[in-house]
Amino acid sequence: MRRRAPPLIQLDRSIPFVFAVLDGTVDEAAAILQEAQERHGLRWLVVPGNVPEDNRSEWYQTHLWPFLSETQMVLSAGDLQATGCLLLDTAGVDHFPTWRHWGQVMAEWANQFWVPRPSGLGKTKWYRAQRPWEYLDFYDHAYLSGVVAEYDAWRSAIWRVLSLTGGGTIPVVPGTGTDGGNT
Repeated sequence: MRRRAPPLIQLDRSIPFVFAVLDGTVDEAAAILQEAQERHGLRWLVVPGNVPEDNRSEWYQTHLWPFLSETQMVLSAGDLQATGCLLLDTAGVDHFPTWRHWGQVMAEWANQFWVPRPSGLGKTKWYRAQRPWEYLDFYDHAYLSGVVAEYDAWRSAIWRVLSLTGGGTIPVVPGTGTDGGNT
């Protein structure tokens, strides 16, 4: 008898930002995102040229983690970087780390404040293992799309929102020839 795969993570539609994003009300989602960014002292924004950088853990715990808990804006490092947006504080300092460091920051937040990582999903033993979130889970699209229901639609909608709020680009989805905003 074949075992049923465990359920994917369902994003929490009781969270206003999640509901607006998944409902397709991009302007409302953008307004909610901007308000959350202001409350938490951060901004996703395209900035030409170089800006000062700071990747201290304290900043993420003080600003990013409460923002993530409020919005559940969970994306892989690669999917966020594809927009061209930086993660800035109110002084214009860039806090968007390397993909690996982003994964670690997200895993630390998820293990404390988000849902437990589902086990039994995926093609490899490591991926199916029962374990806490690790940096690789938030590194690239392939990892999150295998555990979060409707991840591709979520990602595309977030790209649209970031194009309105921060001047981000809507990347072309590999292998489709279409941009992520048209899903």
